[in-house]
Amino acid sequence: MSQTPFFKTDCPSCGAPVEAHSASAVTLVCGYCNSMLVRQDNGVVDSGRDSALLEDFSPLQIGTSGTFVAQRFTLVGRLQVQYDDGAWNEWYALFDDGRAGWLSEAGDLYVMTMPVEIDSPPRFEDTRAGFSELIFQDKRYIASDVRNISLKHAAAQGELPFVLKEDTENRVSDWRCENLFITLDYNRETPEAFFGRMVNLDDLKLENTRHEDEIKESAGRLKGSITSENCPNCGSSIHWVNGLTSHLNCQSCGSELAVGKDKAELITANAMRTAQQSLFTLPVGRQGRLKNREFYVMGAVRYAETDAQETFENLFSGLNRTLTPEGQWSEYLLYNPTQGFLWLVESDEGWNISETLNDWPRLDRNRQPQGYGKLYDYGGQVKVASGAFYWRVRSGDLNYYSDYRDGQSRKIGSELNSHEMAWTRSAPIAYREIADAFNLTSQAPHYTANMAADGIDKSLRIIMTAILVVVNLPALLTGDSSAALTVIFIGCWLLWTMGKKDEDED
Repeated sequence: MSQTPFFKTDCPSCGAPVEAHSASAVTLVCGYCNSMLVRQDNGVVDSGRDSALLEDFSPLQIGTSGTFVAQRFTLVGRLQVQYDDGAWNEWYALFDDGRAGWLSEAGDLYVMTMPVEIDSPPRFEDTRAGFSELIFQDKRYIASDVRNISLKHAAAQGELPFVLKEDTENRVSDWRCENLFITLDYNRETPEAFFGRMVNLDDLKLENTRHEDEIKESAGRLKGSITSENCPNCGSSIHWVNGLTSHLNCQSCGSELAVGKDKAELITANAMRTAQQSLFTLPVGRQGRLKNREFYVMGAVRYAETDAQETFENLFSGLNRTLTPEGQWSEYLLYNPTQGFLWLVESDEGWNISETLNDWPRLDRNRQPQGYGKLYDYGGQVKVASGAFYWRVRSGDLNYYSDYRDGQSRKIGSELNSHEMAWTRSAPIAYREIADAFNLTSQAPHYTANMAADGIDKSLRIIMTAILVVVNLPALLTGDSSAALTVIFIGCWLLWTMGKKDEDED
């Protein structure tokens, strides 16, 4: 496939298009006039550690039609719902039989709902994501998303069932039971309820969707202010050198230029972004073909693994203790403009390919998935995020994870924070397949992480082997050597096999 960068902007000096591999880039260089462009995006670029927000990536548009439960529908309106760290789309759908509904689009999840009556809905103030329960039609639902939102007048399009005259603040909660879905909208004293189920776009048999080029044009347009960095004395373009500096020199006239606080912060952020290019195995902006689909690497995030109990207490018990890293792992967001999102996870276990589950597993009374063996709990705290995600990833973000065995090699896992709960399924993938897909030349990196069940390190295995031999020494000396040797052999094999980390020799 072509290696054309996904993101772009226009040069303020000459007007030429300027391409960018990463949505969190601070500086770009125009290929036509060689101007260095400096970009500032509402403080996100300034920090150098938070991600940008991928917006307007929907394949849907007003006029898109499809089929849901054997009924044709057409999308006639769009409302963008915004919250602190992102946004999602609510598409107003009219069905051929006269009914109306909403097709919600939140990142890589889609749900079709219609109005419904629910007796005694819970109070918003009492609802906690991952903990609160709701009984509806004899089924038990778990709160999956609880947050304050904003409805922007400027983001409303087409036909809507109400008049949005001005920006409005609101509160909503979502509830999940396998593939069933409930939304409670607290815009009035008695909340409105909407009931439906999760859907895949392929199953809706959609027509009149946006073309890939249209999606790339809107989603790939860099947000924020962009200026050209020129010498105030001679007008020549100035290029920052990599690294930090307290002053700049014009390469053309030799003038020494003062660096104010704002520019110093941008130079610092630019240096951090440059350093991040070597932090991740899979470069942000790289294109490749994986599982017969073409993907862009939109974003990369590095997590520090934290103690499960301490993470839980920080999130849900009001504590604010400093968490000590116990390991690390990286996650990469892949994006195909027409097929959606996919995740790659890099840890000491190797690589996994992961997808958000449309259908939640069936949960027991303790909110544990039925039919899956528990593996481990752990915490994860964002250390640095680069590129763009469909929500704003910020340094310091904290999540609580629980992983469960799904067959021989796959896992399912829950991800929980104070606002949201989600489930994912992951399966191992060979590093060679990733390297071939994205044209990587380096060897698979190895670093410590404790996401796997704790292994037995080498020194401990030596000690345990010695103990095993000593314990069985009397049997060797009393003539029962055959049985003793068998026990020693099996014991040594187990010790040196169970504790050994699998290495990807590819």
